[in-house]
Amino acid sequence: MVVGQHTVIRTAERDDARFLRAAYLGPVPRASLLDARKEPVQPTRDELEELLGSKENARGLFYAVEDRDGGVAGFCGLRGVNQEALFAEVFFLFLSPEMEAGEGGCEAVRFVLGQAFDRLHLAKVTILALDIETGLSALLSKTGFVCEGAQRQAVYMRGGWHDVQTWTCFRGDAVVSDNLQGERHALQD
Repeated sequence: MVVGQHTVIRTAERDDARFLRAAYLGPVPRASLLDARKEPVQPTRDELEELLGSKENARGLFYAVEDRDGGVAGFCGLRGVNQEALFAEVFFLFLSPEMEAGEGGCEAVRFVLGQAFDRLHLAKVTILALDIETGLSALLSKTGFVCEGAQRQAVYMRGGWHDVQTWTCFRGDAVVSDNLQGERHALQD
């Protein structure tokens, strides 16, 4: 568990499935919730509980972000870690625009970048964002990510076509918070 000024970040647990399901059912489509073919999915709560109990989660790569009152405010983490290529995909799912736009969102991004660059010694991370995820795009921009381009009208969701943007952050460009660095290794143990 890592305690920041605005959030508590901990390894996600099976009991968090109902909050993760809320992200899938939420009003805003999110690129992080698309499957490998870039298609929307609607997993059941049981499927999400299984995911949260999986080996990748046990390796400490899937985190729940709590607000300071102890409520689950979102999720973040790494997936597809390739140690040889020094690369991974990151994801951020916030349950409220306020968390995404505020310092809590920044803390979550800084934490994940610290995990990627300090703990795993990766050189680069990427994330996909839909064109309508403007809050996420703003958050990525202010924490060291650069938009590398977009696939135009690549995803059809909820009655409309959406562009998919690719955002990249290299080790030297990451904005990592000093106040989380000393506590970040507690999650490894």
